[in-house]
Amino acid sequence: MPPKRERTVQGSCWPCKQRRVKCDLGKPLCQKCVSSGAKCCYDKLLIRWKKTPPTTQSLTMCQSPFMSLNIHLKDNTLAVGDLKALEYFQFAVWPLFTTAAHPCPPPIPLAMECQPVLLTVCELAEAHRTLRDETGSSTVNAPFDKRMSCLASVREQLRNNSNHTSLSPLLVAVFLLYFLDGFIECDHQSASTASHHVGVQAIVDHLGGFSALIKIGQKDITMLLSEFASTDLTKALLDDRAPCFPAEIWTQIEHGTVWWDQETYDGTTLASVFRIMAEMSLYRQQIRGDPETLSMEMVRDFERCLQPSYQILNCDHLKSPNTYTVHESTLESRMQADSFTRTFQHSALVYLYRAICGLPPRHYLVQQHVQSCVECIRNISPVSKAHNCIIFPLYIMGAHTFLQDQQAFVLDRLDSIYKYLRFNCVLLVRAALKDLWKSPRHDGDWWGMFRSLGEHVLVI
Repeated sequence: MPPKRERTVQGSCWPCKQRRVKCDLGKPLCQKCVSSGAKCCYDKLLIRWKKTPPTTQSLTMCQSPFMSLNIHLKDNTLAVGDLKALEYFQFAVWPLFTTAAHPCPPPIPLAMECQPVLLTVCELAEAHRTLRDETGSSTVNAPFDKRMSCLASVREQLRNNSNHTSLSPLLVAVFLLYFLDGFIECDHQSASTASHHVGVQAIVDHLGGFSALIKIGQKDITMLLSEFASTDLTKALLDDRAPCFPAEIWTQIEHGTVWWDQETYDGTTLASVFRIMAEMSLYRQQIRGDPETLSMEMVRDFERCLQPSYQILNCDHLKSPNTYTVHESTLESRMQADSFTRTFQHSALVYLYRAICGLPPRHYLVQQHVQSCVECIRNISPVSKAHNCIIFPLYIMGAHTFLQDQQAFVLDRLDSIYKYLRFNCVLLVRAALKDLWKSPRHDGDWWGMFRSLGEHVLVI
């Protein structure tokens, strides 16, 4: 008998698998999907939500996949829709908040015990799923009654409980509301990112501050805490204000679970870069009223701390060269992590020259770091998780580029990031850049460049 015909290849995208056609494995989009107009997707897990609720007969079958959530389903009164939202949150949303290949476990058990966390998780999952089902539209509003129920539950818990045990779950709920409004629903009239920011600060202070929370060692909280501090810092740089936390917190945050890959290869960590960025922001506010007080010694110190460094040859390298040889399996990951950190270093140096020193955007010192940032971003693979967390460097670099090919490169990378993240903040950054390139503000001062970005938008 003739051999069995193989119509699909291993690693095919989901549309090609479903249509049983031979995928060319092109990434981020294969040519089969491009030509047919299908939504190309290489996700390891394909999650679908049916538009109609399942019947009682299929309820048992729907529950079986949720055993992977480590949820004890006995005596469980959750609706099937909530269980599906929990699964979607764990497998489709939570991995987007970190560059780690194996992120810390999401707060699913906490959601099963605390109603505000459950409502917030479901709201976040539904909002993100809606964006993934759309073709790029950012005008889909979540049901207002669900959002109000979520906020009412948080406020009720805050009124009735004030001890540390009950505030920790509420901190997770407010964290998720903050990211829901700042990343996903930042263009909605109901967005209240600033209010959630104040709420997070109040709860963190009541629980003893950053140090106390990090010492507790609850990984999901410390990871969300690191992301909250990062977005507060980048927002402060764009809005020309001081960050809400002292620069010293980055030394503490680094000892907990963070959203970025903590492995370093040249001795520079992302936390150390963020610490210098926070110090520069605070210094900028200090000299804002009197530019003549600018200290060139301080500027030199910032430059030395932020200048990308490289390993140099020493005697140990000569005595045992094989010890320092990079294995082929880890070579790419090392280069990706190195380029990822350098993008933030170059962005911080652009801030130093522009916001603190007052140099024009076309100045040589500014443009040399814009060019270097472009090269670092090119070295980051579009299919790596690190690529999806360089929106802030892309925004800074894009705002200071004047070449059409570089502007096209920025837009292309933002489009690639949006296809993976499905966060509305990416679309708003893209729109803000296109508006800036047509405006006289493109040759203006630092804070005028980023004026058109929405007040509720978070950038990381």
